[in-house]
Amino acid sequence: MRKSMVVLFAAVLVAAFAVPAMADISFFGTARILPTYYSNFDFNDNLPDAPTLNEGGYTMGEHIRSELRLGWKAGGDNWKIMMIAESDVIFEKDTADRSFYNTGTKGSPAAANAGGEFGIERVELNYTFAPALVLSTGWNIRAADIKTGGLLFGDDHPFIELGGKLTQNLQYALTYLAINNRQLTSGVSPVADDWRVYMLKLNAIVGSGDVKFDLSPMVLYSDNRLRNAEVYYYGIEGTGQIGMIKPSFEFVVADGEIQTTPTKDIKSMAAFAGVELAVSKAFNPYIAFRYAKGDDNDDPSNNKAEGFVGITDIARFTPLIGMDGNILGEAMGNPYSNALYSYSPERKFSTNLYGGISDLGSGDNPGQKLLAFGAKGAISEPLSYKAQVFMIWYDKVENISVGTGKTISQVDKYAGTTFDLQVAYKFSNNFSTNFIYSTFVPGDGIKDQLATTADDTPAMLASLGLVWTY
Repeated sequence: MRKSMVVLFAAVLVAAFAVPAMADISFFGTARILPTYYSNFDFNDNLPDAPTLNEGGYTMGEHIRSELRLGWKAGGDNWKIMMIAESDVIFEKDTADRSFYNTGTKGSPAAANAGGEFGIERVELNYTFAPALVLSTGWNIRAADIKTGGLLFGDDHPFIELGGKLTQNLQYALTYLAINNRQLTSGVSPVADDWRVYMLKLNAIVGSGDVKFDLSPMVLYSDNRLRNAEVYYYGIEGTGQIGMIKPSFEFVVADGEIQTTPTKDIKSMAAFAGVELAVSKAFNPYIAFRYAKGDDNDDPSNNKAEGFVGITDIARFTPLIGMDGNILGEAMGNPYSNALYSYSPERKFSTNLYGGISDLGSGDNPGQKLLAFGAKGAISEPLSYKAQVFMIWYDKVENISVGTGKTISQVDKYAGTTFDLQVAYKFSNNFSTNFIYSTFVPGDGIKDQLATTADDTPAMLASLGLVWTY
């Protein structure tokens, strides 16, 4: 009897201490299943499609990807914690039901673990000392220009940040980012893949009522030791509203050097401007222009790297011309050569590297001029859409090689036209679907790079999203 009373008393004490702590914790999550089809990302129907990298891994043709997230958050008067665990895989036996930890390849001699990969995808921890002094750390999303053109930086790298409100209309953030921090083995000597970024970003609210702007000047320093590159980025991002008109813009200058022999000077720039008209709930047309300077010298051994390379181009997730799942935001190899999430052809060459997603952006890249027309809106409470057309030009073409068998001396500047259509339907607060059809029709600038034996064909993507939220 005494033992049972002791056990009961202990259980009551545990519950008494646990209940207040648990009361501050909430759970949330999403489960996305994405049947998807890729076709002709190389614009050549005479060759088999090469594997394409997306969030779940390498894949081609028809496939099913799952993005399964479980999140939880807690907080008090001065502190907050948020964590999200995620498994993001292409559905097949060796990924969805197995995971390899040694060589990480199918068919390896290592025994497979039961179950798919599942780990912490995002973390953010905050402590507020005062409104003007908030300490944040983790590896959640941080961005320089994700509200506008996404030319410079946005990603979920590990960070430490001090920020807060200096006044009611002025905020700041001073952020340290570890883009890469690991040892790469090269022969018998380790090579430090060490790339750090330091960012100061201000947000000033100007105006009031129907005329209001959020102006955000920024300075970023990229210390990329693997590439021996030091780059300063100076820029400004702005969003606003003037009645029914919603303008947005950004301007960025890159100034630095790649410290090789001889030293390569980095002098480049990028810009974005867009306008959306809030005509009605069902119809919001927009127009935008995105520019990244290209390199115009066909000799990679020269001492200039004028092609603009940001830290991570994040155009796919920008609000005006971005779309999570459109074809230009996928990793398209040659001949267009952009990275996953990026709209710019920054991977066209492997010379004078100094940044970009996975640190593979070349300062010799041809740059880009992108003109976008689109519209979005909600036709009814559950039904919404977004449709857009991109016209894409290379900024410079002197570096680009002509296709085998072609007699022209230089490729055309017009890279091609993309079309995106996204339709979403919300069945309930917990279940929705969305369908994306997206195509990239090659222009003469891409056709001129293909061999005469190629069958130039539009690239295509179709994806159905089945989304559960809780």
